Order: sequence, then structure tokens, then C-alpha cells
Amino acid sequence: MGFFGKAKQKDKNVEQLKILFDKFEYPHLEKLCADVIKRSPKLLENERLERTEYLEFIWEQYKKGNVNFQQVVDFATNQGIVPKDYFD
Repeated sequence: MGFFGKAKQKDKNVEQLKILFDKFEYPHLEKLCADVIKRSPKLLENERLERTEYLEFIWEQYKKGNVNFQQVVDFATNQGIVPKDYFD
């Protein structure tokens, strides 16, 4: 497979995650952060983050390796966001 094969797989995962995140609603993003990543973006007192801020935080965590493609897919299927065969 080599280095280039791995990069190509990563690009495919990013594209699939973009499609998948379009199906997430606000509560799903909060729950993904709390249950899978085990941390949430920093909030100021009585502040509610925008959907885009959650997405930026999740992408940042993905790039750092704190969450991976399979974890997000497993979360989405377990929460009923997409069926198990969504990416088949």
C-alpha cells in the first residue's frame, strides 16, 4: 500500500466524514464530543456553541488523532443517524 495509499485512504475518509456530518444534528454533535471524544469545546458562561463551532472542534480532534473515522461511523450507526450499511 505504501505512503501514497495511506494518504488516499485518509482523503476518502475525510470526504465520507463530510457527508456523514451533514446528517448530524446539533444534539448529535454535543453527544459525539461528550461520549466519544470525551471533551467538548470551551464555553463561556451561559454560552451555547453554534453547530459550526462544534464541527470545527471535531475536525481539530480528528486531525490530532483524538477521534478516528471508525469511531464516528460507529457513533452514527449506534445513534440511528445512518444505517450500518451507509458506506457500503
